Amino acid sequence: MQDARLRLFSIFLLSLSAFINLAGAGMVFIWWLLFTDRQRSLPSLKLYLGVLILTAAAASFMQIKSLDGISYFIRMIVILLIAFWAYMEISSRDLLNIMTWLFGEKYGFEMGLISGIALNRIKLISEDYCRAKTAFCMKNPTVRWREFIPVIGNIFIWSLRETTEQGKILAIRGYTKGGCLCPLFSRSKKDAIPAFLSIGIFLFSFLSLETYL
Repeated sequence: MQDARLRLFSIFLLSLSAFINLAGAGMVFIWWLLFTDRQRSLPSLKLYLGVLILTAAAASFMQIKSLDGISYFIRMIVILLIAFWAYMEISSRDLLNIMTWLFGEKYGFEMGLISGIALNRIKLISEDYCRAKTAFCMKNPTVRWREFIPVIGNIFIWSLRETTEQGKILAIRGYTKGGCLCPLFSRSKKDAIPAFLSIGIFLFSFLSLETYL
């Protein structure tokens, strides 16, 4: 989808639909197969599998406690697919445009600026980690995972410091609240199809809701 508004709207509805029940999760998975680049929509297959392992551990614990861990695990698989696709598709500029379009140039611009900076910082953390991993592997091909723990900690510390410095720079330049922006969105005739289907999937999931009410 080219229109960032419809893209974010669809992400919100699809995430809710997948969380509500297994039927919704199944339909969201089909939507994901039809309207995304599938494996290309994942920033890292290894990262996705790693998160799935943690999710499987949580689901196993739920199952031991006589909760429906299997249902939770299946739904989380689909939710993570949508989350990773959103991470790849939504940019900081999209967030700034959407928030300004929704809430105006005062509060909307502020919200969009904060969310855009946060998204950029998350992506930079991922890039820094990949560069650190490459450097470690070049130095020692048999590097262990525990050796990355201090590296990851340093990356987070430096990210927090840079975010603080970025806020100070904005304050020095006179930024207080809000800003002037004319949101621009590219559109395509094909955008309506996945957007309407996401609405239909959400309505189907909500109407078939039984366990969680």
